[in-house]
Amino acid sequence: MNPTMNPTKGLLTGITIESDEYKDSFKRRMRLYLANGYTISMVYGTGMYSHTLNGARHGDTPPGGLTTPEACLLEIAVLDPMGKFVPFKDGEEVRGYTDMDTMLGIVWWAASLPPLAATV
Repeated sequence: MNPTMNPTKGLLTGITIESDEYKDSFKRRMRLYLANGYTISMVYGTGMYSHTLNGARHGDTPPGGLTTPEACLLEIAVLDPMGKFVPFKDGEEVRGYTDMDTMLGIVWWAASLPPLAATV
């Protein structure tokens, strides 16, 4: 792809990925840091509102539960530059069981938000 044609150029400024592994559970966390100062927080795993690729809820008994690190549905939230939750249009601050297409739409929506005015 030609870098000058990339619609995502300048969208992200960083990313963190964390993983907690336990004998009977796991949790994955990813944060996308957007150029406008907002952060997208995504989590999935045992006890989260998420599903594996085969449709089982994380934490359900195998197959597909504890031993499957992939996700097709996850929890997502948007944080403003001050670290406060940004409500979605329905007023909720965290959205569970979010599919990948909706997740990408949320990333684009958050990237389009205007930066907050600096406070003195």
